[in-house]
Amino acid sequence: MIGMSSVIPFMPFFVKELGITSPDEASIWSGLIFAGPYFLSIITTPLWGAMGDKYGMKLMIVRAVFGLFTAVFLMGFVQNVYQLFALRVFQGAVSGMIAAALAFVAANTPTDKAGYAIGILQSSLSAGNIIGPFAGGLISDFAGIRSVFIIVSVMTFMAGLLVLIFVKENKKGKDDTRRTSITENLKFVYNNKSIRFVLILIILSQAGINYTNPIFPFYIETLNAPPKFISTITGSLLAIVGLMSIIFAPIWGKRNDRKDYRKTVRISSLVISAAAFAHIVVNNYLLLFPVRALAGIFFAAVLPTLYSALNKVSPVDSKGGVMGIASSANLVGTLIGYTTCGYVASLFNLEMPFIISGILMLSVALLIFNKERN
Repeated sequence: MIGMSSVIPFMPFFVKELGITSPDEASIWSGLIFAGPYFLSIITTPLWGAMGDKYGMKLMIVRAVFGLFTAVFLMGFVQNVYQLFALRVFQGAVSGMIAAALAFVAANTPTDKAGYAIGILQSSLSAGNIIGPFAGGLISDFAGIRSVFIIVSVMTFMAGLLVLIFVKENKKGKDDTRRTSITENLKFVYNNKSIRFVLILIILSQAGINYTNPIFPFYIETLNAPPKFISTITGSLLAIVGLMSIIFAPIWGKRNDRKDYRKTVRISSLVISAAAFAHIVVNNYLLLFPVRALAGIFFAAVLPTLYSALNKVSPVDSKGGVMGIASSANLVGTLIGYTTCGYVASLFNLEMPFIISGILMLSVALLIFNKERN
């Protein structure tokens, strides 16, 4: 997660460094670069999930981590935005670490503890999301952008070795005679109304949560942030969301083992929506720290809660496949956000993506409210 998130603070500026100097073109290309990993991963993630059910989740984690290592290492040597975009697409095709980790945890944890376990996993993801943006911004400000890619690739390679050596997969209790295919997983999901509803919520939530990332550094520039430390400030503002997630994800996870998911997601979506609208009201970047801290507390609830709900209704021998499809839904939401954000900002202004983000999260709360009434 450090590797995947460290590029967020400076990627829009890297686009400019690679020759895209027009502000409108930079916003559009920034959105495309952010969206790059999601174009193919939407297709490949369910495939990796089904293969994980067949060959083991550990193998899929190892494949994903070393795939990420290869992509990030090569990014340190790109000469134009086309090469960068191609490597981002490649990263999405061969990676999928989060989906593999979710499936591994779901398959190797007792059902009555799965919500807490997924909450702990969310904390580890958030820890990476804290260290990544902050470290990436700091290193890029003082040592240059390309050095970040090299350092991150080394760390990712080390992560792969750690998985190979220390992660043990428990296959006890699984029916190894039954193998599910992607088609069977898709049919199961399509025929289950509850799962379909959760997948829609995942798409909308992920689009809303990530919608503003491609233009966030540009927006911070308009709020009187010191230009010399813009990447570090951006990384810090991104990291505070992760810090709150580390603290609160296990708490939400324990609640998910005992309570229905709908109330948790409804309240959390409303708070995140309000925080998105608050971004366009503040007139100084320092005021964003408490806003984003509040959003982080409830951000820690949304996706882990939805994944926990899916885990409860997924067959043991199809958890990898179902989580793979859920991860594809996650990727669809992120792709929608990243590809449209730059165009929206170029057509209107830098405030409009925050408005759309707030509307998307509000729609999640309204859908759940309507579901509860019916």
